[in-house]
Amino acid sequence: MRIYKPDKKGMRSLRAVFLLLSVILIFVIKHYIPVNMVVFISTLALATVDIFVLFIYLPLYFASLRYEASREEIIRHGGVFIKTRQSVRFSTVQYTTVITTPFSQYTGLNFLILFVYGGQLRLLFLRQNDVLDILRIIGKKGESDSINIDVEV
Repeated sequence: MRIYKPDKKGMRSLRAVFLLLSVILIFVIKHYIPVNMVVFISTLALATVDIFVLFIYLPLYFASLRYEASREEIIRHGGVFIKTRQSVRFSTVQYTTVITTPFSQYTGLNFLILFVYGGQLRLLFLRQNDVLDILRIIGKKGESDSINIDVEV
């Protein structure tokens, strides 16, 4: 059984994007609302939310997220406040989608979506090598089950 963990670069990328959006929102509030007290309270509220998300929620989310792949199935474990477990048998995979971003080897934003009968399993923030490794496992299983997998990386 192979265990895959999310790429820590993904957490850094999410932190940077979240912080940038918060700074932009503060400047928009300051520009459109001339009352200094409202701007101060809004900034304080956004700073509180940022601290919670950036330093508490995201680290807990990335620490709890892991994927286990065996010959037969892949299992996703995750959840910060409510723990979840999802599993998919490779024989039920109809098709896959790989989502990568520019410079994904630096940002850690690589996603693999397994589409199965009646649903999907999203494998988030994987390293590029881990995505290819999982696709190889599915592909070996798919040869006997006539499942075609198209990968664009």
